[in-house]
Formats: sequence, C-alpha cells, structure tokens
Amino acid sequence: MAGYRQENAGSVRGVALRVTRLAIDGTPDVGSSCDAYMTGGFINLTFTPAYSTGDEIEVKNAAGEVCTYFKMPDTLKNVAVKIELCDPDPVLTEMLVGGDVLTAAYGSALAPPTTLTGETAAVGYAAESIGVQGAPYGVGVEVWAQAVVNGKAASAQPYWHYVFPYQQFALDGDRVVENGALATVFTGVGGGNLSFGSGPNLDTSGVTPLPSATAWDWAFPSYTDRPYLYSRSTDAPVGLRGCFVNLGIPITGIVAGTPATVTPSNATRPYNLEALTNAGALGNTTAWSTGQYVVLRDSSEAYWDGNSWESGRKAASPPAPTTATAGKPGFYGPTGAANPTNLAAMASITAIPSTAWTTGQFVNVADGTRAHYTGSAWAAGVA
Repeated sequence: MAGYRQENAGSVRGVALRVTRLAIDGTPDVGSSCDAYMTGGFINLTFTPAYSTGDEIEVKNAAGEVCTYFKMPDTLKNVAVKIELCDPDPVLTEMLVGGDVLTAAYGSALAPPTTLTGETAAVGYAAESIGVQGAPYGVGVEVWAQAVVNGKAASAQPYWHYVFPYQQFALDGDRVVENGALATVFTGVGGGNLSFGSGPNLDTSGVTPLPSATAWDWAFPSYTDRPYLYSRSTDAPVGLRGCFVNLGIPITGIVAGTPATVTPSNATRPYNLEALTNAGALGNTTAWSTGQYVVLRDSSEAYWDGNSWESGRKAASPPAPTTATAGKPGFYGPTGAANPTNLAAMASITAIPSTAWTTGQFVNVADGTRAHYTGSAWAAGVA
C-alpha cells in the first residue's frame, strides 16, 4: 500500500511533564541536584504556533482595477507555550522563571512531616531581583499524553510525546488569593534548539521499576531545530515527581569554528578550561585558525593551539619581521611584527640604517638577548 500507515490515535489526558534546564549552548544542563523536574501536577499545557504574515503585493491600473496581485505565504516564527499548575510549586517556578527556592531542613517546624533525615524541603519561593533576567538560558519542556484507539489506550506506543526544545517563561496574569485556588500560570515563547538532542540523560537511581537508560528519550534528535515536535512513544514518566540529576552526554570531539561545534551535538561541554584540558585533544591535531573558539559551560572561551587548550579566541599570528630600526631599544617592521627567535634568525632582516649603529642602540630578541647592526652583519649585544 502506497503512502503512510497510521493508527490515528487520539491524544487525551496529560500524564507527565518534564522541564529541563538548558546550558548556554542549549544542551540539557548538568551540575545541579535539579537539572530536570518531572511532575503530573499540571492542569494543562497549551501551545500556540505564531506566524509572520507574508507581504501582500497589489498593483492597480489607471482605472483602479487590480492588475497584479501576489501574497507571500505566512511563515512560522515561534511557538508560545502556556503551563498551568495545580499548586504554586516553588521548585518548578524557579526553574521556569528564575528566583530562589526557600528551604527548610529536616526537623524544622516548616519541613513537611514526610521529610527524611538529611533531606531539604522546598517550602517557598522568592522572585528574582528587579531588573535581573531569570533562567537566562531557558528550558526545554516535554509533555506526555495518553494515546487512545477505539476508545481505549493504544496497545502499542500508548503515549504521545510533545517536545518544545527551547522556551523562555514568565508568570502570566494575576495571582489572586481568594476563596478559591491560586492560579499559577506561566507563558513562554521559544523556538528550535538542535542541541537539545534526545533530552537529558537522567540518573534514575531509586526509581522502581528501573527504566531503561533511554526510556524517555526523544526519538528524533536531529529534528529539534524545530520549535515544536510530537511523536508516538512507548514510555512516559508517569507517576514521577521531583528533581532529577542530568548525567550528561559524553563529548567525543570538538570541531574548530566561530564558534566550534561539539560531537555529538547534544554533548555536555567541559565546564571550564581545566575540565577541557583534562578531556584531551578531542580530535584536534593542528592549531586552530585566527578567531576560532569553543564556548564552555561557564561561558568562557578556549581554542586549540596545536599542543594544548588555551583561554580565549585564537589571535592572529604576528607577521614575521622584515626590518629592524635602530633605537634604545629599536623596533621591528612591519607594525606588530614578532621578535625574531634568536640572533641566527635575524640574518634575513634589513637593518635601518644599514650603516653601523651608534653606541647604545639595539633591538630585543625573543630569547631575551639583544642585538645590533655593525654595518655588515648582526651582532649580539648593544652597540
């Protein structure tokens, strides 16, 4: 049979929500005790694709009749996501919009009775300071819904998995304390994020039954440059609630560029220069070109100099010296030229003047020595 085979499953009941912190490059972040948060405590998730209206071209003739007409198609520009929670969850609020979680230790009067020895309880929330951007790198959002066929749960691939790989959220609407539930609504706007890949690699220690390492992975990582995606899924994190640690995706290579790219695209970048150095050459054998750099997780930059990782961006190599002008000290030309490595390397350099330099004149050499021109050759030391 030609074309596609479909089961035409309906999508009902939101059964699980996962929010993942993103690093500066869009990859799922690592390094905190709450890299990803899973919950079933949401009322709904709404997503609305937004389109840019295409230009409309209309030309009329002298009689006022339309003689030329063309309408450019509308194009997708972003997707808005709205999340409404069942309760004013302080942890999820901090992940979505920044700020701070207010905590209480085990044994505190504010700690819930279910708090265990050594645990920290989340008991409140403090907004971000005025003028400070909360959650500056955004989050990835995923939601799973039940897939139904002929009025009952699908026997295979029983879920729909929706992915929004990059969103920036803000609290939406009024917070009303009244004779009713306090609405907790967040509205986000976002787009594609190829670095989200298959999502976070979660530490599921203690989860029973223990899921496979790829249980909740997004199955089409090469498509996450799109603002929203959905697919049938065999698994969903139903019943799980709370924080999970992202173990990250091992990095196997870095390809020079402006900026450099990493392999795989959703690999966890080294945190800083020290971590990058410890990771080795990562496939690099030759020095990077001028201006090339890789962005690390602490927002710093580094480049490969042919032997080691160095801080910053690869600077332009200084030009070789062609002239040396007498002085105390003198200088090399052209402007910005590097000092020759040693006296022997000065043989091809033209002296200015070409007569013997006067007493006290010299130029510096890269090996820490000095040199002067005798009128016929370069000699070590000061004239």
